[in-house]
Amino acid sequence: MLKANEISLLKTKKKIVVFGILNCTVYIILFMSFRCFNLLQYSGLRMLNYVSFFLISLYQINRWVKQIGTYIPSLYAFCAIFFTGALSFMLFAGFIFAYALFDPYVTELYFNTYGKLNSLSSVLIFFEGLGGSMIIAMIAMMYSDRYEDGEAKI
Repeated sequence: MLKANEISLLKTKKKIVVFGILNCTVYIILFMSFRCFNLLQYSGLRMLNYVSFFLISLYQINRWVKQIGTYIPSLYAFCAIFFTGALSFMLFAGFIFAYALFDPYVTELYFNTYGKLNSLSSVLIFFEGLGGSMIIAMIAMMYSDRYEDGEAKI
């Protein structure tokens, strides 16, 4: 069985920020492409945010394992992926809120309820992303266990 390496907290924070910004960039690209093709009213397409977050998270763990040369403890992988998702969805909710100030269609779609402006929608997007991040972090935790158990080679 492999031994876990001592993982630097500073490097972990840097990876969380880098991959959080990467995830948020992908969400913004998806959002803007939905806006260009008039697909924003189909809320089910937001599921593509979670699919992209899932794929980038698996890439993040795989890259991390290859860089350090040993496995990542399960709880450490869970926390890293969860905080990456929390940061990315916090940035995305801020983007949605700022973008809605300049685009009346997005304002009408997300923030206008019963004739008055409701800024709670961006908070709901953040908490929805937080829940999705929790689920994806659990999946990533099981994925990182593959390296610990010797199922996958480093």
